[in-house]
Amino acid sequence: MNEINYYWGIPDASVSFCENKYERYFWIAEYHNTISSLCYVIMGLLIMRSKLKFLGQLLCCVGIGAMLLHATLRHLSQMGDEMSMLALSFYSLKELRPQISKYLIYPLLISYCLFSKYFAIFFITFTVMQLLTAKYTRRKINKKNKKWIILYFVSFISGLICWLLDQLCRTQFGTGLEPYQMHAWWHFFTAAAIGFGYTALLN
Repeated sequence: MNEINYYWGIPDASVSFCENKYERYFWIAEYHNTISSLCYVIMGLLIMRSKLKFLGQLLCCVGIGAMLLHATLRHLSQMGDEMSMLALSFYSLKELRPQISKYLIYPLLISYCLFSKYFAIFFITFTVMQLLTAKYTRRKINKKNKKWIILYFVSFISGLICWLLDQLCRTQFGTGLEPYQMHAWWHFFTAAAIGFGYTALLN
């Protein structure tokens, strides 16, 4: 078995993914996960053409952050990825419910900054913000846009299944899933879900 040459140094990110490392290029740790992160950039560029221009810019930052994380697997890149996701969630929630940032969002973000080494802290922070965003978005979406809402949930749930399979791949139960690139599909489905969600809001 060939020894891996870690171009960016020994991976120190607190989260790992099910893809063979440095398989395609010596300077990209996870090729498929890196390239699939472009889905966020492409969707961000499309959203920038609407009145949600700043949200589109933030989504482009999410894509760039994800590319850096998967290309390097370093903790600094992981922070860039996670902070861009939190920034997008924070801005979306602040636009929907401005007053909530005064007593909830800032404590969540401070907790993340203090304990950023622990992926669980990011996961909890991000999940809480997503649940709140979903709660307040429901009040603004026209019921006539039911098809976009259905597409949003189908895409998001499909992505979530892929994410869970990717995590299972790191256990003996999921051995052999590497060729299916489950995390790359997570990128694709969640980018599509974001597009469907914003379409529902705009219409």
